[in-house]
Amino acid sequence: MTADQEKFIADVVEKALAGDMDAINSIEDRSVRAKAKASLVKAKRAAKAQQKSDAPAESDSPNQQETAETQSPLSILLNSTYPDEIIEVLDEGKTIQLHPKQWNEIATFLRDHPEALLDQMECLTGVDLGTEDALQVRYNLHSMKHRHKIEIRINTNRDKPEIPSVETIWRMTDWFEREAYDMYGIVFTNHRDLRRLLCPEDWEGWPLRKDYEEPETYHGIMVPKVKEGWE
Repeated sequence: MTADQEKFIADVVEKALAGDMDAINSIEDRSVRAKAKASLVKAKRAAKAQQKSDAPAESDSPNQQETAETQSPLSILLNSTYPDEIIEVLDEGKTIQLHPKQWNEIATFLRDHPEALLDQMECLTGVDLGTEDALQVRYNLHSMKHRHKIEIRINTNRDKPEIPSVETIWRMTDWFEREAYDMYGIVFTNHRDLRRLLCPEDWEGWPLRKDYEEPETYHGIMVPKVKEGWE
């Protein structure tokens, strides 16, 4: 990339950070536009990291901030069994963010423990946060016996997005994980058949990432940018 291109990209990224996304979206050259979007993501990451470093230190960890009176029974159970794996507790314990390393073990625990018995994976959703921990997977779990539910969130890095697979624990997760891989490029380690679900196997890129650039052609066929009636 030439010095002029670097300066041009820096200028349009600055405009985008100020709210003018047209500065990037209007770039006709596809490769330059993709580089500008990637630079924008990096700039947002750096800004968030700076905000974190400037923020005053909190006296309590996120899971300690929620009192026993406001936590759900499932969050209390997790906090007593895996306290070091909890990053954040939200919605009075109805949503919990975990570290990814022991997710497979924790998932088995949530399915089998008599106080949890989360035997149903209702939904698995990928999210591009556009931040330092750029990609996130959200698992919505439900117990048929206890009639309670919980959302587990796990973040992973955009550059090497890996999360342990739980498709052998909840079989419904098989296609959910394949779809998240197809749309976001998240690799679910130890999945027994991880391949694209909606796009062709040789499709380039991950369509639901914020920095995704749709290919101009596919095997010599033009890919339409906008289809009539799809706006």
